[in-house]
Amino acid sequence: MITVVNPIKILTSALAANVIPVQRRDELTSVLASKPDTVAIAQTFGNPKLVRELRLKRNLLAYQSPKLDFKGDHDQVIYQGQDIGKTQILYKSPLPGELQARLAIESAIDRFLEYLQKVHQIVVLNESNRHVQVFIPAAREPAQFKEFWAKFLEEVAFSTYGKSKYQLPGLVQTFIVMLNAVTLSGRGFSTLDVPILTQDQANVLAAWYYAVVRDVGKRQKKRQREINGLTRELEKHDLSEKERNSKTKNLQDKQAMQDKEARKYTDYFLKGFGKSLKEQSVAWEELSLLEEQLSQPGITKAKQRKLQKQQEKLSSKLVFSQESVQEKLALFQQSKGNPFEFVRLDAQRNPEKFNTIAAIAKNFDKRATDQINSTRGDIFTQCVTEMYRLLELQKFAPLPEPLLTEQPTLPEMRSPGDDSKEFCYSCGVALNPKTAQWQVLRFMFERPSQRRQSSSGEGRPHICASCSALAFASPLKLTNESIILQLKPVSGDTADELKVKDYIRMLTNKELHLSAGRYVVLTSEYIRKGEKKIYVSDKLGQLQYALVKVASIFPVEVFADFNFYLIIQSSQLSILENRQLIFIKGLMDSYSQSVINYPQDKSGNKNQNKEAQINVKLGDAVRYVQKDLPFLADYTLAKTSSFSKQPQLEQSRAAYYTAIKKDIGDEHMASEKQDQLMKRAKLYEDVAALTGLTYPFVDYAELLVRKHKEEEVKKKKGKLDVEATTAITKEVAREISKLIENVNDADSFCYYASIGDETRTIIKAKLKRNRSTHFIYDRVKHLLLEKLQISELKEERDNQDTYLMLEIDDIKKAYAYFAADPVYADEKEWKDLTYHLKLSLYTRFPELIRKLKSTTED
Repeated sequence: MITVVNPIKILTSALAANVIPVQRRDELTSVLASKPDTVAIAQTFGNPKLVRELRLKRNLLAYQSPKLDFKGDHDQVIYQGQDIGKTQILYKSPLPGELQARLAIESAIDRFLEYLQKVHQIVVLNESNRHVQVFIPAAREPAQFKEFWAKFLEEVAFSTYGKSKYQLPGLVQTFIVMLNAVTLSGRGFSTLDVPILTQDQANVLAAWYYAVVRDVGKRQKKRQREINGLTRELEKHDLSEKERNSKTKNLQDKQAMQDKEARKYTDYFLKGFGKSLKEQSVAWEELSLLEEQLSQPGITKAKQRKLQKQQEKLSSKLVFSQESVQEKLALFQQSKGNPFEFVRLDAQRNPEKFNTIAAIAKNFDKRATDQINSTRGDIFTQCVTEMYRLLELQKFAPLPEPLLTEQPTLPEMRSPGDDSKEFCYSCGVALNPKTAQWQVLRFMFERPSQRRQSSSGEGRPHICASCSALAFASPLKLTNESIILQLKPVSGDTADELKVKDYIRMLTNKELHLSAGRYVVLTSEYIRKGEKKIYVSDKLGQLQYALVKVASIFPVEVFADFNFYLIIQSSQLSILENRQLIFIKGLMDSYSQSVINYPQDKSGNKNQNKEAQINVKLGDAVRYVQKDLPFLADYTLAKTSSFSKQPQLEQSRAAYYTAIKKDIGDEHMASEKQDQLMKRAKLYEDVAALTGLTYPFVDYAELLVRKHKEEEVKKKKGKLDVEATTAITKEVAREISKLIENVNDADSFCYYASIGDETRTIIKAKLKRNRSTHFIYDRVKHLLLEKLQISELKEERDNQDTYLMLEIDDIKKAYAYFAADPVYADEKEWKDLTYHLKLSLYTRFPELIRKLKSTTED
């Protein structure tokens, strides 16, 4: 039996289910209110009254802890002598191997557990890949999990709007939002062949097809208005010959397209829908004759079996009732085979039938309707046919079996190979090969066409009705437009566990992304090159784009609480390292970087005449950060950006340092990776210290050189004009660049550090600790005072500013210290150290690499 680890959850569940006697409720509420996680736990039950009750209670019993007793092998839970419920283990079904199908099952389980907690106060205590341990309040015993699962499917997962009272989404918030956000197939597809479990599911799908008819009709009406407008304009006599020719050509093209589409849709509607109605009418007549023959007395058994087989064959062709077929045939004649007129007339005659789907159809936008290839007349006709079939559907498919069971599900024996109708290709459950109906669609697998090991060619394998239905309702779809992330709390604290869903809910409400359980789907941005879409995730890389997207969306505080994992097909979860997210966010904010660069005019507005470009330099910087080479990333963006926010950069540099030092201490990290990370951390720390040591000398030299050049110009010209100022700036940049280029050698750097000081006496420089230097200040202070132990160096204060007065000898001592370090004994390691120092200094003086094309990029 698994040990119960959280009595707060159990007692909060008992309060929500009202199983605690009134005389003990106040005392228990006061005790629980003193615990830091209780309110957060109570919020997950969807019980605002309980939350208010806990918040209003004084923490009079703050030092008391609630105590639980357990009986019956720890199944029964006792509080102060009263049986308040029991714990129970529920077993998970085996998860599919295909990623998208697995995500659908996992998200369905997560949603069901949320339903149990909010509706039935049954709370999860422990969970693994194989089981879930729950607490069931006494008021809910005995728990009928099979009934709960059926209610969840009918009232939430396959309902239209879900349970808004508990914030449990239905198909409008999952299926429709997914279609509006993510394009599953660029070429579009036909109507969906999936099990229909509920009337609500039928209505939502019918509404989708109704929306397709609506949007195609709008397109034709819009083109007709344009044709009428052009016709009126051509009636004017003051048009030039050029204008008249252009408008005539435009009118001819639009009219040709209008005629072509009208003919196409009408022809296919006549051949498809009209023919089907006539066939069904004939089938109903033949069925009537068969019934008469079967009712005749003295019919032989052989004759009876023959007639019954004919009856079954005819019945399988029927879609509509006999009365409905006759109504539609009459309407078909009245509309003259025009599908738009047919639907319009029917909606007028039967408003009660169309009101429901018309209201749902308002939720589908153009992206959703464009996902069906309605430009093809046959597919458009299928949409009309399927819409009517769903509207009049009477028999629904059986509900999927529960994904959580009270007894473990054992794998079934099956034949070898994977090209068979005898088992589900997704979950492996046994199928009847004679009745296997459902095949893999884009809604189930990322790649529905599979080349099975035992198959001679590629095709769509068969799956069970349960996998087909649950995959249909899942918003987690893998495409080149979507990035799927999983969030996990850094710690195992209950509060952090509960924050995950709160953050995901906040994100989906704010950014219109999709979510399911602990998963969130981020939609990828794109640019257009002519008619072609180029997705940022394809250009930058999926992992790199995920890092950028997460860094740009979430506040930096979140990275301390959660770990982010990228879901990639056929691979392990790829963690997005929090230290890297912190630094990437700092770079993007400090250099005002976005994944797409929109060209701007002189006024700062978007230039519509130029195409947007994907920010590949940002992608390069992210790759450097992934290798834990932040100075290279910083330098890459400093070169291409027009400005930078140094205080914000310094804060990110310090935060990255704190994060990488923390990651080094991770006892679960592989030793090889830990060694590599330690080397990166040491390089980062040492470069920061040397930057703090050399930066004030470079800064002081720049001031002296500029002052000296300005004095020379004033002596010659008497004043500084724009031309002279520009020339001075270039000269100063060249001189300071020489100084930075010589950081690989202490003597050379110290020699050039005296630039601008004609006396060449003792060279000193002051390093102040402020918002732009606090990180390098702390590192150089640690280096000089603690590692080198330079006793004569003192930290001083001036007008409330803390500073260090550094000398040239301090630089030489530091260089000698690092030269004696075994880590930098080889020439390559020493070059790496001084090269990163050079880049770090340039990021402190970005104007040097923006205005002068420096040769320091190698």
